[in-house]
Amino acid sequence: MSHDPSQSKTARPFTRQSTVLELAATLPGRAFKSLIVRQLPPTATEKERQELEDMTVGLPLETLVELSEGKLTWGIADSVLDLANRKPHRVLARGVGAGAGAVKKVVGAVRR
Repeated sequence: MSHDPSQSKTARPFTRQSTVLELAATLPGRAFKSLIVRQLPPTATEKERQELEDMTVGLPLETLVELSEGKLTWGIADSVLDLANRKPHRVLARGVGAGAGAVKKVVGAVRR
């Protein structure tokens, strides 16, 4: 049961409760979906692979972050949402904030 993109409706604004499948109606969402699908563990059969993919892309973004064991952070998830919602300026601000935090950590480690 694979997804037919012609049936997608872009329902902005996307939220943390939006599924990967819903986000895939946008260019950033398709790239994110591709990344998620490539990270799925190997399966014994193609049928199992498709079932796992369908289940995964049907999960809300919020659930994926919680189940990812830190591999998918809120910063990444929120950035994907911002890009899908056509708000790229928020991604830049988040990146600058993350960069400032990283600099503080490095400076703190050097001073010790």
